[in-house]
This record gives sequence, C-alpha cells and structure tokens, in this order.
Amino acid sequence: MKITYRENNQSMCNFIDQVHTATATLAGVIHTTPLTFSPALSALSGSRVYLKQENQQVTGCCKARSAFFMISTLPTKQKERGVVTVSTGNNGIAMAWALAQVGGAGFIFLPQTVTAYKVATIRQRDVEIIFHGADIVEAEVAARAYAAQTQRTFLSPYNAWGAIYGQATIASEVRQQLAQVGQQADAMFVPVGGGGLISGIAGYFEAIQAATSIYGAQPANSAVMAHSVKAGRILDLPSLPTLADATAGGVEQGTITFDFCRRLVDDYVLVDEDEICQAVRWLYQAHGIVVEGAGALAVAAFLQHKTAFVGKTVVLLLCGSNISPEQFQSIQQS
Repeated sequence: MKITYRENNQSMCNFIDQVHTATATLAGVIHTTPLTFSPALSALSGSRVYLKQENQQVTGCCKARSAFFMISTLPTKQKERGVVTVSTGNNGIAMAWALAQVGGAGFIFLPQTVTAYKVATIRQRDVEIIFHGADIVEAEVAARAYAAQTQRTFLSPYNAWGAIYGQATIASEVRQQLAQVGQQADAMFVPVGGGGLISGIAGYFEAIQAATSIYGAQPANSAVMAHSVKAGRILDLPSLPTLADATAGGVEQGTITFDFCRRLVDDYVLVDEDEICQAVRWLYQAHGIVVEGAGALAVAAFLQHKTAFVGKTVVLLLCGSNISPEQFQSIQQS
C-alpha cells in the first residue's frame, strides 16, 4: 500500500508552486496533450478509461516537458558552454529539441543499445552524440565525469527536481481535463524507468491530496525500479532487451526518485514482451494511435488487472511514439 509522503504542509505547497512554475514556463512551448476517452477499453473493463496522449507531444514523448523546463532555468553562460545529458533515446531527442529552442550546446551520452531510429532523430539537431557502455547507468557515469572534466552542466533525465516538476505538469493537465467532464482520476497507470515521470505524477496527486492510486508499469525484462522498491534499496541488475527501450536499464544510486517510487506508488505491474506487442497493436487497431513499446506499457499493465477497476475512472499514460515505421509495421504483422 501507498505510504504517505506528507512530511509537512510547507514541502507539499512548495511542490505545487514548482509545478505551477513549470506549467507557466512550458505554456505556448509544448502541447497540452489530449486526454482521450477509450470506449473500447471502458467496455472491456467496466470502468471509464482515458488515454493521456503524450505520444502527441512536440518531441513524440513526454520528455519535452522536463528537458525544456530544466534548460530554461539555466543561466545563458551555462547554456552556451554546453549541457551534458544521458539518454536511452527520448531524453536525447527532447534535450536536442529544447536546446534548439533556447540556444546552447548539447552533449548527449547514449548507451550502444539505443535504436538507430532514435539516434537518427537526435542527429537532426546540432548536438554532439557520445556512445558509452551498454546500459543507461554506464552512460550516466561517463556523462557526469565528462561534465565535471569540461566544467559543463549535467542534466539528468530523471534524477533532478526540475525533471520531476516538469513531468508533474502532466498530472496537472489530467486533473484539469477530467474536471471539465465532472470527473477525477481514481487510478493512473504510468510507465517507469528511472522514476522521474512517475515521481512527478505521484508527487502532484499527493500534494493536492487527491485519492488517486498510482501504478507503475515496467517491462519484465528491465524492471530495476520495481525490484529495487521491493528490496528496499537500489539494485544493480542486468536488463534484457525489451521493446520498451525508453524505460530500459539500471537506476542511478542515490536518485531522488527512489523515495517517491517507494512511498507514493501503490504497486508495480510487470509486463512481458508479448503483452507489450499486443498493447501496441491494440492501440492502433482500436484507436489508430501509434506508440512505441514504452508508450504501450500502461495499457498492457491495465489489461492485466482490468477487472479490479469496475466503475472507476482510470487514466493510462501513453508516454511516447518514437518508433521506426519498420519496427511498428513488424509489430502489427506479428
């Protein structure tokens, strides 16, 4: 069960203030993404199911929010000297895009396992790509060392308050969009990698004291955060290849997201590769929605437990759509 995180009212008010700041910073820069009612999933489950479509974000993924917000807070000299980050693909795409909006140099560390499609998308912007290691944690260690050696600013895709506040703006949007139809979220399913996205969403609903249950969705082949939460400490675990590459890999020791993931997430649902493929196919066949593997995690996780939410309002977060046409077609034909 969820352990409450309300240390004091002041800290919760500060969280909301920071989310409001992020919302104001992002206004007119990113999309307010649709919250789409799913008649098919609602009929299948006996609940009211909505899809939060971050797959329609300006960069094809939710990372546009955190990337732009973090970069926008930096002094001009720091941006000009250069920003260093690390990514499994989507954060790199978003950081490259954000730097193009505000100006500044970018140095993006990627593990060797990043898909060619995402690498090519990053290369569309004027940034430098450095490949290192086979896992996001290995690349992150190298990126931090490079930033320190070159006196450049390192921005983590998840282990930073700016990343958490930026992603929390999704929850704020969901709350407002549901209020327009006279509803509030009873539950929300959120993809999990390093935990920045779910920390922002869970932190926001906790801060506004909403009775919203938060469920993390991870690929069984790379469920480091879920296993770490169960163990009570961040584990160093290997990851197998997964279609949900945007959430794949290890978690940095000491990340601020671990406390959020341990205290504020009600449960974690692990999905196998077949379930991810089925969810990708289902979203396209039922709604004409294109998502990448990680973008289908919330749907796959919900389908495992759909009978548990009869009569409830449930939001499923589709976090991204950065998938090559060839891979998407292959999934549809499998």
